[in-house]
Amino acid sequence: MLKRRLSVFAIGLAVVTGCTAMDPQSAARQQAETYYGRPYDQLNAQEKMRLENHLAGQSNIAWRTDAQVASGVGRFLQGVGVLILSAKH
Repeated sequence: MLKRRLSVFAIGLAVVTGCTAMDPQSAARQQAETYYGRPYDQLNAQEKMRLENHLAGQSNIAWRTDAQVASGVGRFLQGVGVLILSAKH
């Protein structure tokens, strides 16, 4: 049950972070107030590009982190399975 929950969580997190990587402009429109204190439409071209690049970079970092966590969980579960199997014999 825990393994299933972790899988669903990892997939959900990957989907949410993937949205920013695919459409950084939409994410920038939503986050402009947080980063610059004014709406996206009031930013100059350089600020817009900087914000979009920053958000896309954050998304890519999240993708790599998700992959590393999933890989680590997989290795852990594989090791636990080997230990249980060897304990039964």
